[in-house]
Amino acid sequence: MPINDASLLPASAELLTRQVHPSQITEGRPSARSFTPTEKDAGHLSADRESLLSPREAYERYLQRKQLNEGGGTWGVSIQEFANLGLASYADPISDNSAHTLVDFTSAGDAKKQQTVGKLAYAKAKARGRLHPPPDLAAQHKTADS
Repeated sequence: MPINDASLLPASAELLTRQVHPSQITEGRPSARSFTPTEKDAGHLSADRESLLSPREAYERYLQRKQLNEGGGTWGVSIQEFANLGLASYADPISDNSAHTLVDFTSAGDAKKQQTVGKLAYAKAKARGRLHPPPDLAAQHKTADS
């Protein structure tokens, strides 16, 4: 679905969740670049709507799709928080993921400005903490594996 007024998500407390690759985690925190579109994303950050796909479901789906045993976790920023940064969020269901959304970073300007706004989104996700797996569950899992 193209980005247009019909697919615009209203500002709300609903979380848009991101999966973070384990290589993007340092000291239990994701990299800020996990919340910034890459060059191939053409200024649009992919996420999932929490109302349609729980953080746990999104995490498990990610592990399966990427063929990983462990990921960096599910992290989230609300639609309202993105809106407060001047970023609009759009429903963008795709064939294998009806919860898929795009956050439009193009309004922030060039890639450098998008990185700056991405760092602000990262700060929101970091303050909220990892949504899945719960931090205490992850620590127990590592202890059991040791």
